[in-house]
Amino acid sequence: MKNRFCFMNKLATLMLAIALTTTFSGCKKVSDAIEEAWEGYWAGVFDLGDGWQVELSGERATFVTAGSSKTGINSGDPFAIGMALTGNNKWRGYVRNNNGFGFLVWGNAEIIDNKLKITPDGSASYTINKGVKNTGGSTGTGGGVGSNAEVLFDQKVSGERGDKKIFKITVPTGVKQMEIRTTELAGSYYYNMADMFVRKGSDPVVVLTPTYSWTADCGSVESNRADEACTFTNPASGVYHIMLYGYNSSFTSQLIVKIVK
Repeated sequence: MKNRFCFMNKLATLMLAIALTTTFSGCKKVSDAIEEAWEGYWAGVFDLGDGWQVELSGERATFVTAGSSKTGINSGDPFAIGMALTGNNKWRGYVRNNNGFGFLVWGNAEIIDNKLKITPDGSASYTINKGVKNTGGSTGTGGGVGSNAEVLFDQKVSGERGDKKIFKITVPTGVKQMEIRTTELAGSYYYNMADMFVRKGSDPVVVLTPTYSWTADCGSVESNRADEACTFTNPASGVYHIMLYGYNSSFTSQLIVKIVK
C-alpha cells in the first residue's frame, strides 16, 4: 500500500509540473519536455550503405554523413520527421521511400535487433544497420574513418557455427587510424553474426571454457547482427591477424579494413 501511495504521489507531482509549464512562460515548454522524452527511444545512428548515415534524434532523423552522390539529397537533409511513438520501439510519421533516398511520405518505423525497419505507405519496406556516427563524410560501405580512407580489404566472408576464419593484412608505416569492421551490405541479405578478434603478429586465441574469453589486441562481440568494429590509432606497421568466429551461429558478413595516413 505504501508503494502504491508513493507512486500515486509521484504521478500527481508530475501532472502538476506539466500543468505549471503550460501556465508560466518562465518554465520549460511542454514541447521541450516531450522532445527530451524521445531521447533514448527514437535515437541512434544508422548506416544506409555507400557511406550514407542518418541520425535519429527527438522526433526526426537527419542525414549526417553523405557518401556516393544521390540526386537532390545532401548531408543535413531530413530522413524522417514528425515521428510519433505507436508501440514498443515503433513509430509513425514521414519517412523516406525508395530505400531511404526517395521522397518523404507517410509511413512506419521500427527498431528490431539493432536494425531500423522503414515501411513507407504504399512502398516496399527496407532495413538499415545501426552504425557508429561519423560526420567526416566517409566513403565506402560501413562508414568510420573519413573521406580520405584507403580500403585495404573488402570481402564477403561466410562460415558455420564454430568456424574461425582467419585473414591477414599488412599495415604500412605512417598510418594514423585503422578501422576493421564487419557489416551487412545494404540490399544484401547477410547475417552478420560472427564475433571479431584482431591481433598483431599472430592469430587471436579464443576459448569457450570455463568462460568465453580471448587473447587479442581487440575483441568485438556485439549482440545479434550489429556491426563488429575495431579501431586503432597510430597502429604499428606489420601483419594483423583478423578472426571471424561463429560463436553460436553460422554467419555471412562483409569484412572491411580501412586506413588513414
